[in-house]
Amino acid sequence: MASDALLHLGDLPIEAALVLCCATTAATPVRTELASDLAPRVRSWDRVVDIAKRHAVLPLVHRYLKLECPTAVPEEGLAKLRRQWQLIILYNRHLTAELVRLMGLLKAAGVPAVTFKGPVLAAMAYGSIELRQFSDLDILVRKADLPRVAEILTAERYLSPHTRREGLATGYFQEYEDAFVGPDGLGAVDVHWNLTPRSFRFAPDEEGLWRRAHRVDLEFGKVTAIAPDDLLLYICVHAAKHGWVTLGSICDVAETVRARPEIDLMGILDEATALGSRRMFLTGIYLAHELVGAPIPADLVTIARGDRAVAALAGRVAGQLFRGATQGRADFDPWAVPIRSIEGARARMRYIVRRMLAPTMGDYELIPLPAALFPLYWVIRPFRMAVQYGPRLVRGSSNSSNA
Repeated sequence: MASDALLHLGDLPIEAALVLCCATTAATPVRTELASDLAPRVRSWDRVVDIAKRHAVLPLVHRYLKLECPTAVPEEGLAKLRRQWQLIILYNRHLTAELVRLMGLLKAAGVPAVTFKGPVLAAMAYGSIELRQFSDLDILVRKADLPRVAEILTAERYLSPHTRREGLATGYFQEYEDAFVGPDGLGAVDVHWNLTPRSFRFAPDEEGLWRRAHRVDLEFGKVTAIAPDDLLLYICVHAAKHGWVTLGSICDVAETVRARPEIDLMGILDEATALGSRRMFLTGIYLAHELVGAPIPADLVTIARGDRAVAALAGRVAGQLFRGATQGRADFDPWAVPIRSIEGARARMRYIVRRMLAPTMGDYELIPLPAALFPLYWVIRPFRMAVQYGPRLVRGSSNSSNA
């Protein structure tokens, strides 16, 4: 159950507390008793569905209530959860079959590719693609193979928002992925040549990741995926980059650890320390242990709990996890968690500067300059950022002063 160290269930709305209680594959008597107590007091099952979907844990919530305390849940509530779960399954199966097909096409074309997140995370950590929500596919390729990959996906009627691909090929801009939307807008494929942007380079080294990649058996065939240790560290870095905004990210950490008892957590901590992502990894581990009961070794929990920066960051994430914009969450809060996740003033400043000022393909496509004039984008981008975020920043400051 959620630990009082980070979050008091009594402070949450009944619907949010029920979602948090049921977001796991590991049933316990205490958890089931609490869920059985909360379920009859739910005022809106539509709200339960909305929270569970938004936090990408609806399959877990549906499964827990159906298997562990079905008599405590009104049929209307189970029916609403079941309908959404069935839609998620259909979409997951479509994406999984498409992943196997596309990876096969790349292999046939002689293009090395490794997949991560999505269906392989569901299979490796949850044991089934039916228990995890995912909205797209992620594939890592060599940068030199990008033109060939784009050619293959375009032939399969996938479309990229990057209309000026010559700019992407220069490597000047801070993009690290190319998002392709599937036929009829159904599904998307994010083609990565790096795991994270240059402003947030704390994930495992891609070359080592390629060496440690292994085969994963999915329902529709086998694909090459990143190794569990790499996946766990990546999950923590990726979630930190986005501000740990969903419970699903925390469950990904917990279920990966639960499904892989042989995983070398202390070894990952050593690697994270060398990469500058120690705080990110410990925060993920601590959140998973305290909020959803991940089986983390006591010595590692002690390390995380004893790190004041980790404890403060985890407390901030837990406190805002179920807080909506109308309940005081600032528009720019997603910036705060990534900044606090980075260790060292110099590294934080580098992140802020690159995130705010480093040119992107959006700048290039808006004003396509010749390569000799690319440095001008460092001047153009601040104006674009001011137009995009200025009104939100003013509103956020106004809301804070009126609070």
